[in-house]
Amino acid sequence: MRTVLALIKKEFLQIFRNPLLWRLIVFIPFLMLMIFPYAADLDIKNLNIVVIDHDRSTFSQDLIAKLDGHGLFTRFGNIQNKREADNALERDKIDMIIEIPQAYERDVQKGIQPTISVTMNAINGMKAGVGVSYITNVLADFMSEIHVVYNEPVELPGRISMISNYWFNEKMNFRNIFVPGILTILVTMIGSLLSTLNIVREKEMGTIEQLNITPMKKHQFIFGKMIPFWLIGMFEFGVGLLIMRFFFGIHVQGSVILLLALTGIFLLGMLGLGFLVSIFSRTQVQSMFIIVFVFITFILLSGLFTSIDSMPEWAKIINTINPVAYFMGILKLVILKGGTLQNLQTEIISLSIFAVFINTLILFFYKREID
Repeated sequence: MRTVLALIKKEFLQIFRNPLLWRLIVFIPFLMLMIFPYAADLDIKNLNIVVIDHDRSTFSQDLIAKLDGHGLFTRFGNIQNKREADNALERDKIDMIIEIPQAYERDVQKGIQPTISVTMNAINGMKAGVGVSYITNVLADFMSEIHVVYNEPVELPGRISMISNYWFNEKMNFRNIFVPGILTILVTMIGSLLSTLNIVREKEMGTIEQLNITPMKKHQFIFGKMIPFWLIGMFEFGVGLLIMRFFFGIHVQGSVILLLALTGIFLLGMLGLGFLVSIFSRTQVQSMFIIVFVFITFILLSGLFTSIDSMPEWAKIINTINPVAYFMGILKLVILKGGTLQNLQTEIISLSIFAVFINTLILFFYKREID
């Protein structure tokens, strides 16, 4: 135990003697946590539209007024020509073209469902989907209000009234999903990237050879290397939870102790992955290429940006061995839903197997490396 403690002390001294490493540990994670959730705003707050009114009736003008008063739509210029509107759409000046057909008012009064053309700039798929959804709701609401406002005997198709209740994210705030995702990235980065760079740097300096010839056992050496970064990772995760609570107002609905325990297991696995990469790497550049490739792959497939259920089958198969996907699911379930041990059995077992497996590989390959 004394040997491990001495090695841990030596690791902390080495970390904070390296200006680049301790700045990466201290500043970069918290800058990511404080800046990204505000910069990566997924809410659609404005859509530039052009309304081409071929009818020029009272009904069409009232519809345009309803669009102007919505708050999300901003009319671009005074375009009344379809060709000019198409040119503005091609140049990304506008997001949507709405065409009101001729005889719109007459068709409505006769009970004929009119067809309104909506052309959407789909270069941004998310923005296009939200925009079409909003315009569809506005048009449907306007049609349902016509016979009330004008007392017109309009026979509208039957409509189903729906009341949506969003559990676990009542206001559909994207930060409730994104901030836990940033926490996952931070823990993954500390566990894999920084630990790898630290170990490979010792290889380049030649100091690791001095440690290899000292009378310490292999597991003592591995523990002494991993524990400092495990402690740093747990500390930063805890501070991240405080930032999440007081800056973003996101409360942990489940058990904080359970969350910290599962984070500890996840960190052991990621530290083991970083250590394993360092065994086969000779330079920091080589190790960075390997670990960044694995890091980006894990993050992109974790479900932060795209739902895992919507991924193709081959991606789902890869995710069965993706520890970041399991940890992302744990954070969402515990933080937003209040998940318990019973709800997280699959994730806990998977992370535990990964941590044990990867650290067993370290013991095997590290022995071969120095024997």
